[in-house]
Amino acid sequence: MTQPGQSQGVPVSDAPTVRSMEPTYYDALVIGAGIAGLSFAAAAAREGRRVLLVSARNAHPREFRAEKFSGNEMDVLDRLGLGAGARTVATQIHTVIEGRWGRLLKRVPSREYAVRYPDFVDAVRGSMPDSVDSVIGRVTATTTGPEVQTLTLADGRRYAGRLLVVATGLGEALTRSLGFERRMVSDGHALVIGFDTACDFDRFAGEQLIWSGEDADDGIAYVTLFPLGDRIRANLFTYWPHGGATSDDFLADPTTALQRLMPGLTRTYGTIRAVGPVQQRPIDLVEIANPVRDGVVVIGDAFCTTCPGWGTDITKALSDVTVLARHLPGWLDTPGMASTKIAAFYADAAKVAADELSVGKSLRMRRMKMDRDVVSRFLTLRSTVFRRGQQALKDLAARLRHAVPHHGSGTPTMNS
Repeated sequence: MTQPGQSQGVPVSDAPTVRSMEPTYYDALVIGAGIAGLSFAAAAAREGRRVLLVSARNAHPREFRAEKFSGNEMDVLDRLGLGAGARTVATQIHTVIEGRWGRLLKRVPSREYAVRYPDFVDAVRGSMPDSVDSVIGRVTATTTGPEVQTLTLADGRRYAGRLLVVATGLGEALTRSLGFERRMVSDGHALVIGFDTACDFDRFAGEQLIWSGEDADDGIAYVTLFPLGDRIRANLFTYWPHGGATSDDFLADPTTALQRLMPGLTRTYGTIRAVGPVQQRPIDLVEIANPVRDGVVVIGDAFCTTCPGWGTDITKALSDVTVLARHLPGWLDTPGMASTKIAAFYADAAKVAADELSVGKSLRMRRMKMDRDVVSRFLTLRSTVFRRGQQALKDLAARLRHAVPHHGSGTPTMNS
């Protein structure tokens, strides 16, 4: 990436610069250097558009966010020229092992990548096209309209462009200043806990274990163990209240708590001992209620947050990028950037489907686990009967074939 007014390779500075009377003009102004903002900036630049990327800092903060994404998302990054960078910090997973009802069930091929999100974002950022202009600074003022959008940084630098793309993630300050209203979809929706473990790396090399909650009332969706760098990482997805007694007990002693909550996991794999810091991330599902306006598009988590437990967060962000990149050429080829153009993005069938899948699945899975109304109990019973029946047929087929139990990488025996 290049810095406006600087030669390539010169460090970015927040110091005041010499300002011209007229701001530099771009096809797209992108605010936010998370995976959504970076990917859209790369997509637009690859199409020959002049893009400015504005980020608040040189490196992504060390926050606990999504730690796995699928091969399909890597394919999108590859098409944008960002995949090589992502692979430098990713650990590839080729197999998923499923545990349910306190026992191992199956092993299936998979293609996923495990990452520490800040390292992932920084690696992708390092792979950005040189044609993307990048500045570091805090946005203090914006103007928007049907023709031109402008933004001003804290040091007085000013930029203008046809389209303003807001990709500021979980931060609300900018969307609020632009007049967007946020609607709570599910308050206190989930609590995700992450920690490194002392599990033998070779036992899980290339394999991910997904072990479902063992008690209907434990508030646990599942725990997953997977290789990340030279450690085995654990992510626990729960519906516990943030700051409640259950979560506080777990955070105080995750090793003992996991033994108590998942005895079947302990019987199968032994004690899962936590090492190092234990991180937590409370999840609220929130969305922009009135997104259509002249000149501005909101994408990724800035538009709608997701529950990472169901693997749709990075998927949805990259879906937003893909859809917006598809609309951009037509928008730029005709005058103005009125709300009628912007509305087409939010109404795009692919975006609507991705949003509905992400939010709908998150709400449905929580309801099945936590609610006790007749409909929720029916959905849970139907899912359990279907899955148990499906597994019973597989078990019977395995016995009829006199299948030899599969042993691989030290993994306990299961039905294939």
